[in-house]
Amino acid sequence: MALQSYSVSYSTDGTSFTALTNVQNINISIGVSAQLDQIRASTASIDIRYPTGYASPITALKSGTYLLVKNNTVPASAYDLWLGKIADVTAQYGIPYVDNVGQADFLNITAEGFFADLGRMNGNGYSMAAGTLPSQMTSAGTQTGLSIGWLGSVTQQGAATTVSGTWADWLARTALSNNARLWDGLSTGSYDVAIVSPFNSAVTEYNFSDTPTGNDQIYDQINFESLSDNYYTQVTVSTESFGSSTVTDAGASVPYRTYDVNTINASSGQATDFANYLLNNYKTPRLAISSISARAEAQPSFKLDKLVTGSTIANYPGQTISVTFRGTTYVCIIEGVTMSATPDGTRFTFALSGADLNAYLILGNTTFGTLNNNKLGY
Repeated sequence: MALQSYSVSYSTDGTSFTALTNVQNINISIGVSAQLDQIRASTASIDIRYPTGYASPITALKSGTYLLVKNNTVPASAYDLWLGKIADVTAQYGIPYVDNVGQADFLNITAEGFFADLGRMNGNGYSMAAGTLPSQMTSAGTQTGLSIGWLGSVTQQGAATTVSGTWADWLARTALSNNARLWDGLSTGSYDVAIVSPFNSAVTEYNFSDTPTGNDQIYDQINFESLSDNYYTQVTVSTESFGSSTVTDAGASVPYRTYDVNTINASSGQATDFANYLLNNYKTPRLAISSISARAEAQPSFKLDKLVTGSTIANYPGQTISVTFRGTTYVCIIEGVTMSATPDGTRFTFALSGADLNAYLILGNTTFGTLNNNKLGY
């Protein structure tokens, strides 16, 4: 497979973009490394040669400027991968400097998804009224100036709360309360930031295999792990208005391995259901696939950054994907992805969790539709 070509451009208004030249390295990180990690903003890091930048600096390259990464392998059908804002810019000037040209001068640009903006916005004690999550997201968007979405049931309820921390704190707790993943760094779609219900995630159109056929993607590294942070025998779910709910594995003995989580569940019943769901997930230690890694150039037909048609790598968290290893197929959930691109090639690494750590019930689904093994809701 031919090398993939990626381009980076910047914009002061989010509409008109100017391409950067001499790009040497692109690194993008989406989602989390493990299922119970705190959700965080997506990030990007760009290294460019900057030989004329000292004499003629690109003044727009500063904090707050939009940064867009595209797959430009086929220019006529180039597509967006990631959109965010510049956080920091560092110039590294070298020697020599001749005729206003510094051949060893470089610029490093770090950028963040829009969730990072929410992390810098204080809620100032805003009183969020109880209501459906779509209505709460609309209220949050009005307060912050960002378009914030809930991708799930339009009747899902959110509890009344006072936003005393940052808006990112509130959104992270809302996501946690609903076992939702964060979509951040969107370059397409209706929202700057969205949290997506596990019941709303797609199944990828392309899967991974160590012996690929058709459009399967081939990987060259795979890791199985049994994580201490994925094993608990007692779960306590605390809420702001309805106390706490604690459930314990009937077969466990003291001292319990306890997972404490603070949520904004809308009722004590919802908190108890969530606690039972978490305990059902994590009461048994498991060895499962934790990550796979693949080179773009090794693919018989490159699909690594478009596993779902119309989506981007920013939309990967929560998607269901199959991984075939030594004759056995494992159904996994994408928790995060990193992309590293240089002129020599591109590598994608996917952080995964097993389907058995995502025991929600989706009727009619061959993986998540097994009665007595999955929970209908919480």
